[in-house]
Amino acid sequence: MYNLVRFLIRYHLLMLFLLLEAFSFYLIFKKSKFHSATFLNTSNALNGAVFNTYNDITSYFYLRKSNDSLVAENAALRAMLLQSKYSGDVDTFSQTDSIAPKLIQRFVYFPAKVIRNSTDNANNILYIDKGSLQGIHHQMGVICRNGIVGQVVDVSDNYSAVMSVLNKDFKVSAKIKKNNYFGNLHWSGVNASSAKMDEIPKHVPVVKGDTIVSSGYSSLFPENVMIGIVENVKSEVDKPFMHVDVKLSTNFRNLDFVYVVKDLQRSEISKLDSVTIKANK
Repeated sequence: MYNLVRFLIRYHLLMLFLLLEAFSFYLIFKKSKFHSATFLNTSNALNGAVFNTYNDITSYFYLRKSNDSLVAENAALRAMLLQSKYSGDVDTFSQTDSIAPKLIQRFVYFPAKVIRNSTDNANNILYIDKGSLQGIHHQMGVICRNGIVGQVVDVSDNYSAVMSVLNKDFKVSAKIKKNNYFGNLHWSGVNASSAKMDEIPKHVPVVKGDTIVSSGYSSLFPENVMIGIVENVKSEVDKPFMHVDVKLSTNFRNLDFVYVVKDLQRSEISKLDSVTIKANK
C-alpha cells in the first residue's frame, strides 16, 4: 500500500496529463465530424489489417488439415470408380440392358503423404507416412492423381518404404490403351520422366502419342491406371519385338500425396497361384 501511494505521488502529474489528453481527444472526436470520420476510418483499416493477418495465420495452420480431408475424400471417390470394382454376376451374358450388373468392390485406397523421395539413384525409394497400423502391407501398389508411383516393399508401424517406378528392379504389366496389347514396363535408368515398354510384337499398331495404362494383370494396380504417353517406337530387323519409349505421366520430382492400393481379392488370387504352381511342378 505504501508503495502504491508513493507511485501515485511520484507520477500524479504524468497521469493527470494523460487523463486530460485523452479527454481532449474525446471532445475533438465527439464534437468534430471530420476528426470522428478520420478516426473511424483509421480504426477500421487497422482492424481489417489485424483480422486479415489473423485469418492468414489460422488458414495456414488449418491448410494441412484441409489437404488431408481432400485427399481422403479423393480416395473414397476413387474407390467408387468402375475400375475399382468387378462384375459379381455368375452369368454376365444373361443380363439385359435394363438390368445393371452386380458390381463388387475389389480395390480400396489409403491416402498417404510422401515424406522422403529420391530420383537420381539407380534404385530409388520413397517413404510415406502410413504403415501397418493404418492398414498398409507389403506388395501394395501406390498411385497418385497422375498415374502409377510404385510398390510397397517394407512396412513399419507408421511408415512404409515404396519402390519407385524409377527403380531398376521395378516392373509392371502395361498395355496400349487403344488396342489392349500388353508388355512389361520398366525404368530405363537414365531419365526420371521416361520408361521403356518391351515385348510388343512388330505387327501391333503403336505410334507416338498413344496412351499407356496398367493392364490389370496384377494385384498392384487396377486396370487402366494412367502410366504415360508413347514418345518413340524402335524395332530391330532381327528381333520380333519393338521397344517403346514412354513419357511417364507422374512427375516424381514433386510428389506430395499418394494413394496406396489394396486389392481385396489378393489373398484368393495368391492361393490360386500357389495351387497352380504346385500342380505344374
